[in-house]
Amino acid sequence: MRHVIYFSVFLCFSLVSPSFLLADEAPPDSTANTITAESPQNKAVLPEVVVTANRLDTPVSQVANSMTVITKRDLDQKQITTVLDALRGVPGLDLIKSGGSGQLSSVFIRGGNGEHTLVLFDGIPLNDPISTTRQYADMDQLSVDNVKQIEVVRGPESPVFGSNAMGGVVNIITQEGVGTPSGSLLFEGGAYNTIREVVSARGGDAGGNFSLSASRYDTDGFPSADKSMGNIINNPDGNTTASLRLNASPTNNFEGHIIGRFVQSRTGLDDGSGPGMDNPNFFVDGRQFLWGGQAKLKLLNGDWEQTLGLSFTDHQRVFNNKLDPTYPSSFDQKATYDGQLIQAAWQNNLRPFAGETLVAGVQLHGESAEVNDVSDYGWGPTTTLLKQTSSTASCFVENQTSINDRLFLTLGGRLDSYNSFGSQYSFRGAAAFFIPGLDTKLKATYGTGFKAPSLYQLYSPYGNTALAPESSLGFDAGFEQPIAGKILLAGATYFHNDYDHLIDYDFATDKYININQAQTEGWETFVTAHPVKDLECRANYTYTFARNTLTGEQLLRRPQSKAGFDAFYKWDAADFGLSLIYLGDRQDVSFPPPLYSKVPVTLPSYFLVNVMASYTVSEHLKLFARANNLLNQAYEEVYGYGTAGLSVYAGTKVSF
Repeated sequence: MRHVIYFSVFLCFSLVSPSFLLADEAPPDSTANTITAESPQNKAVLPEVVVTANRLDTPVSQVANSMTVITKRDLDQKQITTVLDALRGVPGLDLIKSGGSGQLSSVFIRGGNGEHTLVLFDGIPLNDPISTTRQYADMDQLSVDNVKQIEVVRGPESPVFGSNAMGGVVNIITQEGVGTPSGSLLFEGGAYNTIREVVSARGGDAGGNFSLSASRYDTDGFPSADKSMGNIINNPDGNTTASLRLNASPTNNFEGHIIGRFVQSRTGLDDGSGPGMDNPNFFVDGRQFLWGGQAKLKLLNGDWEQTLGLSFTDHQRVFNNKLDPTYPSSFDQKATYDGQLIQAAWQNNLRPFAGETLVAGVQLHGESAEVNDVSDYGWGPTTTLLKQTSSTASCFVENQTSINDRLFLTLGGRLDSYNSFGSQYSFRGAAAFFIPGLDTKLKATYGTGFKAPSLYQLYSPYGNTALAPESSLGFDAGFEQPIAGKILLAGATYFHNDYDHLIDYDFATDKYININQAQTEGWETFVTAHPVKDLECRANYTYTFARNTLTGEQLLRRPQSKAGFDAFYKWDAADFGLSLIYLGDRQDVSFPPPLYSKVPVTLPSYFLVNVMASYTVSEHLKLFARANNLLNQAYEEVYGYGTAGLSVYAGTKVSF
C-alpha cells in the first residue's frame, strides 16, 4: 500500500528526471568534496547540510548552486557584530551603506539591485513591504547575536522562494541549544565611543532545547555626510536586540520550533550627501519584530515528511525632523512607515524511490503598508500617502535526483498568483557531477527570477497599477577541485543574468514604469588552503560587468573587480587573524548646487586591512581585540557619505 501511495503522488507532482545509471564507482565520501570558499577544510566546523538552496536539508556536496556558508566559527574568528559586515567578504556580493553605523544599506548579488536580494531569517522573509522597492535595507541593524550560520545562495532563486530572489538569497539561521544549560556575558568598547553588551544562554537535548540572547549597542558615530566636505556633526546610533529559539521533539516522528526576534533602534540622520548636509535634529526610530513557528511530521518510516510554517513580521520607522534656523535645509516634519507581513507554508518532502526526493507545497502570503506624513508637529495636517494590502497564493514543486552519489539533478517550478497584477511562473534546473578519480565537481544552474511591484510602486501618489513584475533569466557554470588531499581547494564560476521590465521612476509622467533593462556577467573564483597545521587561508576574486542594456552605461556602485583574503592562525591559547578587502573603481552620481542636476562621478578604488586577535585565558574567560581599516584608508561606498577610519575595539567574554 505504501508503494501505491508513493507512485500516485509521484505521478501527480513529479517532474521528469533521468532514469539512467552511471557505471562508475561512487566516490568514497562525496559530502567532503564540496567546501564553500569561506569555510575551512575541516568537517568538524563545516556544515554538513544547507537548507536555503532547495528548501530542504541537503548535503553541501549535492548543491549545484554557487553558495557560501558563514559559520559561527567564522563570525567569532573575524569578531563580526552585524550581518552586513559578515557579508563583506563573500564573492559575488557588493555592499553599500550610506554613512556610519545603522544607516541604510544595500546588498547587490552578481550586479543585481538591492531589491533583487531576498533576505530570510530562519526562512522567514525580512524584505520590508513598506520600503519603496521592497528591499531589506537594515542589515547594519541586524546583529549576529544568537546566529548559527548565514547561507548565501547566488543566482535566481524565485522558483524556490518567489519574489525578490532574482539575484540570490541571504538566509540567517539561529543557534539551537545543546548540552547542559550555559550562558555568557560579553562586553566590548572602542572607537567613536562605541559600547556593546551581550548576554546569552542556551542548553537542552534532542527532546527539547532553548537558545536566547539580548544585546545593547551604542555609538556616537561620525558624520554620515562626509566630513571631507565640511560636515562636522556625528550621527549616533543605538540598538537593542532580543532573540529566542525554542525546539521540541516529543516523539520520534514529530518536532517543532518557535523563534522570535525584536530590534529597537534610534539613528541620527543627515539631510543627504555632500556639503552642508549636517542636521543634529533629524532622527529615525526603528522597530522590527519577527515571530515564526514550524512543525515537522514524519510519516511512512520517514519517507514522507510534512512541514507547516507560520510567521509574522512587523517593520516600523518614524522619521522626526525639526526646523532649526542654524541648518537651512531643516524643516518640521514627522513621517511614519508601518508594514506587516504574514505567511503560511505547507511543504511535503517525499522519497518515493532511492535517490529521488520530491518537494511540493503551497504558500499563502499577505502584506500591508501604511505611510503617514505629519507636517508642523501636530498642528498641521496629516496626509496618508499610502494604505494598502496585497495577497499572494503560491504553489511549488521540485524534484531532486541522486545517481550513484555522483550525479545530482534538480528540476523545479513555481506559480505565484497576486491579487494586484496576476500570476508569475518561474523555473530552474541544476546539475552537479563528480568526475571519477579526480573528485572534480562540475556544476551548472539555469533559471528565471522575478520581483513583484512593491505596494509603494503600485499605490503611492507616484504609483502605477499597470506595472508588470520585473523578470530575469540567469545561468552559471563552474567547477571545484580539491588538490593534495584537501590541503587546497580551488574553484571558479562564470555567471550571466539578463534583467527585463525593471521598474524605475519616470520624471516625464511622475510615475513608476517598467522601463529599464540590464545585463550582468562575470567570474567568481576562490582558493582555500591549509598549508601547515593551525593555519588556514582563503582568497577570492570576483569580476562583474553590469550595464544598462538600453543606454550602455555601467550600473552604479558596482565595482568590476573585488578581491578578498583571510588568514587565521592558532598558537596555543591565542588566535590571530588578518582580513584584506579590495574594491575597484565604481560609477556614481552627484547632484551639486545650484542646479542640482545629475553629474557622473567615479568612486576611487580602496584597500582595507583588518587585524584581530583573541586569547583564551580559561574555559570561562576570553579576551579579544581588533583593528579595522588599519591603514586609515579614506574611501566612499556612496558618493558624499563618509566611512569609518582606523577603528580599534577590545573586549572580554565570560562564560558560565
